Amino acid sequence: MTQLVERFPLIEPLKCNRWIIKLDGMDIEPFLFRKYKMYNEGEEIIFLTEYFETVQQSYNPKDLLNIVGITIEYLDPTGAVVQTLKFDVKGTNFEIKQSYGKDKFQIVKLRFVVNKDTMNLGYQDKK
Repeated sequence: MTQLVERFPLIEPLKCNRWIIKLDGMDIEPFLFRKYKMYNEGEEIIFLTEYFETVQQSYNPKDLLNIVGITIEYLDPTGAVVQTLKFDVKGTNFEIKQSYGKDKFQIVKLRFVVNKDTMNLGYQDKK
């Protein structure tokens, strides 16, 4: 049994529901973000995310254009940061839709074109 453990190290997979988004240029509470997606369009990397607004946390749409960088912190099961992905943005788009015909959360959708030359993946030191 000991030989098996030596060949196959114990791992903890990253989970798709353990992350925090932090913005450089605007302070949106991390717990307001609902999801994100990253993909490419040709040579460009696109980062999509969305957050909901509350009675206590509402933001001026013009401030969204102040966002110059994004950090995604990946968490372990205890909530400790184990990995970060940081990058600058070179383009921003947002969408806010309202309708009297719907009773849903007020969602702000964000689309960023990533400056891929600034992408940096970092790992936390394990002690």
